[in-house]
Amino acid sequence: MKSTKLVFALLLFATALTVKAAPLLNGLALEQQFNKDQYFAAVYSERLSNDSASLLDNNMPRALEIRVVADHLSARRLRNQWMEGIAINNPADTLSGQADNMVTFANLFSGRLLAGDILRIDFAASSGATSVSLNGVELDTIKNRDFFNTLLRAWIGSVPPSTEFRDNLMKSGQVKGGLLATFEALKPSAERMAQVRATYEKEEQVAAASAPAKSEPKNETKPEPARVVAVAKPDLSADIPAPTLAAIGSAAIEKPAPARPEPKAETPAVAQTQLKPLKPTTTRPATPPMDDEEEEEDEAPLTADMILARQIYHSMLLRHTFKHINYPKRAMERGQEGSVRLNVTIDSKGNVIDVATLQESRFSSLNREALDAVERAGPYPATPSQLKMNEYKFTVPITFRLPD
Repeated sequence: MKSTKLVFALLLFATALTVKAAPLLNGLALEQQFNKDQYFAAVYSERLSNDSASLLDNNMPRALEIRVVADHLSARRLRNQWMEGIAINNPADTLSGQADNMVTFANLFSGRLLAGDILRIDFAASSGATSVSLNGVELDTIKNRDFFNTLLRAWIGSVPPSTEFRDNLMKSGQVKGGLLATFEALKPSAERMAQVRATYEKEEQVAAASAPAKSEPKNETKPEPARVVAVAKPDLSADIPAPTLAAIGSAAIEKPAPARPEPKAETPAVAQTQLKPLKPTTTRPATPPMDDEEEEEDEAPLTADMILARQIYHSMLLRHTFKHINYPKRAMERGQEGSVRLNVTIDSKGNVIDVATLQESRFSSLNREALDAVERAGPYPATPSQLKMNEYKFTVPITFRLPD
């Protein structure tokens, strides 16, 4: 009888260890754009930590999760924002090595996400595979041990969407009860789950039906991705490092003035009306989702070389902007710190067409300096020929942080 109890106790202990090994909620961050809540981002980890290096440990199960708060969210806009974060928080060799996997990941995003939708990305430490699911429907699995960290660095790397966003994801499980309750209440309806499953199954059927037709020209089309990656790798050797927060805080403070007059000569009226307001949330608070939906139909299929070109170009644009940022003296004297995120649109020649503030800091001087920095930075480097875009939109995350 005693041996039976001992065996039962050991089984319970083993079960407890298995449950404990499941990823735990490490932190929650609320993404806001144009002063409106967009989605919650969550990081799960087997071991809770407030250190980014620990959370990037490939030997433990982890997960990322997005729960949509807004009534609707453009999947393409979300994808582009994530790709920008990947570009500036991963080294060049990682971007090159993950190009094909990024194509697979990026092509999973289409249409609109609705309030309550749950996008989940799970990393299995045993196999090194990363699976992507929407509302419980598995969309795809990427079998590469380093891919999950490529995604995670966009959130907790040296240039996150904002320092507050990163800090909230690295809470070691210390999430406020009210915030956690709001997060857990966000769930898709049964109808929405059925809709996602039906859409996915339909796409699977279409893909299966078209597979035989694609088999004939395999000799012509199959080599393309391999050639694309091989051609793109030398471009990465141009040594365009990802911009760092240190570049914003020090070197850029010293030389602001010379570049100030140039942008005014190009488009004085536009620069004054669009860059001066500190709260340009009225510029187009409701239109981006619809615009993205329309643009998505005309977008060319993503390829490895196109993703690499976008990532390198985005890193170049940010580094160019950071050179023109000056920490306002009064803000420095008062110890004011904060993060600002701007949405910038340029034409193919690099001229600034529009600037809108996605997220402001609490201090007007920092918000104003971020906008002025973009004005001084124009014109930007011209759009690469591979992108073939008349207009290029990119996000600029700026963190004003004083030396410790």
